[in-house]
Amino acid sequence: MRIDRYRQEVTKLASYGQNGFGETFPTPNPPKMDGTTYDFPSNAELLSDSELDNWLAFLGAWKSYTSYKMGQLETEIFVLSEGHDLMFAVKSAEHEQSSNKRLLKESLKGQILATEPEIAELANTLVFLNGELRILKGRYSLYDNQFDTISRIVTRRGQERMRL
Repeated sequence: MRIDRYRQEVTKLASYGQNGFGETFPTPNPPKMDGTTYDFPSNAELLSDSELDNWLAFLGAWKSYTSYKMGQLETEIFVLSEGHDLMFAVKSAEHEQSSNKRLLKESLKGQILATEPEIAELANTLVFLNGELRILKGRYSLYDNQFDTISRIVTRRGQERMRL
């Protein structure tokens, strides 16, 4: 069961920075919020200074947490992809060696995925993990853009106050 070995390595890597060796990196908890959605103001210029501060803290916390989750997911994808590639290479060599003729790359891939359930399962897992990563990247971009919007308003207000 080679897949299990790769999954164990992913679990070990997830605790990087908390294993007692070298530096310790604190891991964030999800930011606290009421409900599961929020409404970004359509005209943030009308917000008070304290409301702007709250938005900066809220969006900054979610940006940081999303970045943390993306890093974990990218590590998992990397380790499982490398494991998949190694397992696939071994099976490719075996299939090519047992064949009388040279197999096309796509035919070989199809044969391996059809006959090796462990590799097929890992390939499907990678598809879904990459989908999750895309969702997280989209959310990060959303939080980042909204954070930048609020930050520009704060900067503009600060500049206006300096002129007075």
